[in-house]
Amino acid sequence: MKLIAQGAEAKLFKTKFNSKNALLKQRVPKAYRCNELDEMLRSTRTTAEANMFRKARALGVNTPTIFEVDKKKKEIVMEFIEGPRLKDALKKENLALCKQVGQMVALMHSGNLIHGDLTTSNIMVNDKDLFFIDFGLGKTSAKIEDKAVDLLVFRKTFEATHINLMPKGWDQILEGYLSKSGKKEVLKQMEKVEGRVRYH
Repeated sequence: MKLIAQGAEAKLFKTKFNSKNALLKQRVPKAYRCNELDEMLRSTRTTAEANMFRKARALGVNTPTIFEVDKKKKEIVMEFIEGPRLKDALKKENLALCKQVGQMVALMHSGNLIHGDLTTSNIMVNDKDLFFIDFGLGKTSAKIEDKAVDLLVFRKTFEATHINLMPKGWDQILEGYLSKSGKKEVLKQMEKVEGRVRYH
């Protein structure tokens, strides 16, 4: 196995599964938590994330295929997606990718899936297909507020990263969102949430 990334919650390894390239996500222990609580949380979150991947795929959102889940080891083995992150792939000439992103987020929200960490770093580009990854902060919710916050967090990170290169990128994301069952009430609530944050 080859370690390719390490975050606060997990280590990512490139490996093999039945001779196929695979990604192993291993949730790391937290020394500041008591062992019993740590074991429970990492096991629960591992299972929950794997289920989020499966639910998103069932809704028509591209995600890596889950090969194996090991609750005892707190590991998920999934398909390795070849290609760059959307963060590194976005350019003026492929602005249409932004519309695809909006459509995929709308599909998730239509099935009451909240990604929880929508950024262009958590979307992979394989040829012309987009794959959503890292559902570690995801949850299921039918609340308009939760969907609005999901989009607002995405907008903040998108504008911070891409606004100079793609000033119309966010407009394309919203166009895609509304074209694929995204609700206008979510966008209106997003403005209300932003207003609360700004003045408090």
